[in-house]
Amino acid sequence: MNILLTFTGTHDPGQPGSTEEAYRPGPVLSVVAEREWDAVYLFSTPRMVDHTRQTEERIRRMRPECRVEIVDAPLSDPTNYAGIFNQLRKGFGKISKQHPDGHYFISVSSGTPHMHAAWLLLAASGEIPATLLQVDPPEFVREGKSRLREIDFSRREFPRISREEMGHLAATDKDDLDSTLLAACREIGLVGGDARFYDALRRAAVLAGYPDSHVLLLGETGAGKEYFSKIIHRLSPRRRREMVVVNCSSIPENLFESQLFGHRKGAFTGAITDHKGKFQTADGGILFLDEIGELPVGVQAKLLRALEQGEIEPLGQTKPIKVNVQVVAATNRNLRKMVAEGTFREDLYQRFTATVQIPPLRERRTDIPTLATFMLDAWNRKNGGSRRLSTSALRALAEHPWPGNVRELRKVIEQSAMFARSDRITPKDLNFDASGTLNASDLPLPEPGPGFDLNTYLDDLKHRIVEKALAQADGVQARAARALGLSPQVMNQYLKTKRING
Repeated sequence: MNILLTFTGTHDPGQPGSTEEAYRPGPVLSVVAEREWDAVYLFSTPRMVDHTRQTEERIRRMRPECRVEIVDAPLSDPTNYAGIFNQLRKGFGKISKQHPDGHYFISVSSGTPHMHAAWLLLAASGEIPATLLQVDPPEFVREGKSRLREIDFSRREFPRISREEMGHLAATDKDDLDSTLLAACREIGLVGGDARFYDALRRAAVLAGYPDSHVLLLGETGAGKEYFSKIIHRLSPRRRREMVVVNCSSIPENLFESQLFGHRKGAFTGAITDHKGKFQTADGGILFLDEIGELPVGVQAKLLRALEQGEIEPLGQTKPIKVNVQVVAATNRNLRKMVAEGTFREDLYQRFTATVQIPPLRERRTDIPTLATFMLDAWNRKNGGSRRLSTSALRALAEHPWPGNVRELRKVIEQSAMFARSDRITPKDLNFDASGTLNASDLPLPEPGPGFDLNTYLDDLKHRIVEKALAQADGVQARAARALGLSPQVMNQYLKTKRING
């Protein structure tokens, strides 16, 4: 789906002539005339309202099948960079939610120079994964040649724009985002601006202010649960003590009690000295129990006592020890289901004051370009590289299912950077791990019910797979057809029907 984003300016929609044929279209109409578009979004300031409405009417006449919408950008000063960035981020955030798999293009030929610069920075940094389009004046274009020129910032001749400061959360326009939370995200490298991700982050930050409450982090493997625990620790009054981390899935069952609660000399064969458990080590601070769903039921009872009464009992000791510990636990398992099955204690589950549900990466696709660029910048700094992601590579990354979430994305970025044939990383260079892709039986399926249409869902799925094949084939239809097991004729007919390639 090809989507055009543009401001409108004083030269839009165009200059009238003595006849309709003599009408000279402005920059926006020139772009619209050059290609077919599925949707055009016109960003309009209050001073440009009349120009924008006239441009909208002209586009509807030119492209009756095209969706045209006006995006209000209430800028009193069209030269205010902060305001422009704010409006573009808000506008694109809403548009990208409606079209998560769209192919975005930006026209930089309308609006103020400050608007042009804002578009350039957002695209060059990867925050908006779009191809930039420039309309050349007719006097500089040979007869019969296209006036439309694409700008590819991943090429070597363009300067490198780092997202180190811009990338964190991409949410400075959120009025309630306080400086301490933003500073904590910068410190630990937590990146993302998706609304659901932000809500989860904000919830964790609020819970950090209650140091006696125990918190449960829920999310798929690789979604960022450990990073959220670091945010809670960073913003907690308990941050003066180092957070103690325990991976419950790596401890043998017969050693759980000793590891968590400690033991006395002679408590069991091999206990030749006293040993402090993790609770005593974390006294006064935070204990992070990763993969708490792996705890044996017997150990769960002792953990419940530690949470409820602040007491532990080391092996080989009959007198309890008082501890002051906040527990932050995490799991990728369904604890409610485990409670029903009797493998996780309900009273322990209820003892956690609040839960934070961290969305998987496939549900925050607008964050993928930001994360990918941030990770690549980090790789470049560490290895003295100058790798860049092309727009088509960012698009391919955004369309991948990411069963391994952020952890898988980091692996793909680092491997792609290592094995890329040049500094410009294209879809061919993306080192997707075949073993990390979803099997058909593992694909996240929609929930059937009122309003669900199977044919529409399957059509959309087919459309996305074809688009992905085209992106990986750099738009070469025959190559994409071979990858999909289709004949070139079938591919060509499908593209004509869906107008995927404009």
